[in-house]
Amino acid sequence: MERWKILCIFVTFLCSGLSGCDKDSPTSPQYFERLVYVAMGASDAVGIGAFPLEKGYVYQIRDALKSRADEVVLYNLGVSGKRINYIESTELPTAISVQPHVLTIWAGPNDLIHGVDAATFEQSLATVLMQLRQSTSAVIVLANIPDLTLLPRFLIDPDPDVTVDRVHAFNLALARQAGVYAVPLVDLYAGDYASNWDYVSLDGFHPSNEGHTKIAELYLEILLKSL
Repeated sequence: MERWKILCIFVTFLCSGLSGCDKDSPTSPQYFERLVYVAMGASDAVGIGAFPLEKGYVYQIRDALKSRADEVVLYNLGVSGKRINYIESTELPTAISVQPHVLTIWAGPNDLIHGVDAATFEQSLATVLMQLRQSTSAVIVLANIPDLTLLPRFLIDPDPDVTVDRVHAFNLALARQAGVYAVPLVDLYAGDYASNWDYVSLDGFHPSNEGHTKIAELYLEILLKSL
């Protein structure tokens, strides 16, 4: 009997030091009863370019997050055509109010296309990230801008506001603020995704189904490690 007691004590001690013995170990992925996911952005978040819209990257992220929760609640705040000033004034307060566990942002393309100065964009982006950091405990992931000059839309009909220099300026702004607020960055520019037309929808601008899937994968690669 004494030997059994010693064995039980040893097993208890061993399990206390091994994550595999305890599903709630700090080294195990966190599991939620109710996980709140907020998506901020514009038409990309809506799912434009995907068919049906539910094939958009936001919905694919939501579905993948179900592996970490009994229930995933999605607040998709994206509105087609909107820019960073709308995200700051309208999407941000709502995002804070629902206290998300996970939050994705993709901002910048509409500002760039409509001639917004990169410095003006950066100022609003800084406000958005600062307030999210101060007012939520969400895992936040941000995406930068692919080389829009390579998209069919701008190859066929060049736009003086859509230049490589402006894409670089916006991406530098995104990288700076991501660094300031310790927000991981999905690098769509370095991946050269704009030049892969399998990732581009028939409108020559928005992601295709394949493009949305790739974007979801890149976000999830960071998100699932961070939860």
